[in-house]
Amino acid sequence: MIRYTTLALLYFCASPVYAILGFREAVKLWRTRTVLREGAIACVHCGAANQLDVLARCGKCKTAEYGNRLRCSACGDTAKAFDCDACGVTIRVL
Repeated sequence: MIRYTTLALLYFCASPVYAILGFREAVKLWRTRTVLREGAIACVHCGAANQLDVLARCGKCKTAEYGNRLRCSACGDTAKAFDCDACGVTIRVL
């Protein structure tokens, strides 16, 4: 009985930490969803609009395909950044 009570107390004490971590992850997912819904990302350096739905080459398997430049449909790799089409500056997305 003491074992289960102690375990419940530990979970109760840890719950605020998990709530904060969950909230941070939800905010991150919301920002990512907003970026992906817009379909283009503005470069912070030159202001050029970089479309997400273009011919892109996967950095992992080197497959070139039309579609979202952030995810390869062949190998499933997810890119967290890409180079601006206008000035070449790296744009971090995810």
